[in-house]
Amino acid sequence: MDILNCPAKKIRFQHKIKGSKFIASLAPAINLEEAEEFLNRIKKEFWDATHNVYAYKIGYGKNLVEKANDDGEPSGSSGPPVLQAINGSGLTNTIIVVTRYFGGTKLGIGGLIRAYGDTAALALEKVPKKELKLMVNLVVKVPYDGIGNITGFLEKEKIEIEKINYDNVGGLIFFWVEPKFMDFLKPRFQELSRGECTTEILEKVYRDC
Repeated sequence: MDILNCPAKKIRFQHKIKGSKFIASLAPAINLEEAEEFLNRIKKEFWDATHNVYAYKIGYGKNLVEKANDDGEPSGSSGPPVLQAINGSGLTNTIIVVTRYFGGTKLGIGGLIRAYGDTAALALEKVPKKELKLMVNLVVKVPYDGIGNITGFLEKEKIEIEKINYDNVGGLIFFWVEPKFMDFLKPRFQELSRGECTTEILEKVYRDC
């Protein structure tokens, strides 16, 4: 998948169900460190809450990481419904902490599932979304007499050059492209450098479109 849909910013949503107050704190998180940092911040903010239930989904495909935690609520009644809401939204790189202040009326397992799931789903409906596009960071190593040809070609194709590092034999040209352009670019680089360049993939990451 070349496009991921993610939250564009943090938001907070709350409502009451039979006296209990449910507060959904939602944030984008591109890795586990960001998710854990946000979770710890919410737990510290709502240190006196009855529960701080959470779920997160980070990445995609073989790099997907998901986790749900009931934080003392009956097993499977709270964290999994929050994660299910995230999955149903089509978003990734998302963490939601649903804080509960108990209002005196027990909701039962079914009631808890609906309360936590609905609170998360409503927050997901309200959060602004953004797209992350899969991009490849390439570096082309080329002799001096080929640098102008390749940089001119990249500019013509409206591919922004990130930087150029020079050494005693030529230069290293760094730039980002979509994966689908790889098969088009490599043979063109060979033509423009008379077969004297090498192209290397440095990394593939999802970036803001």
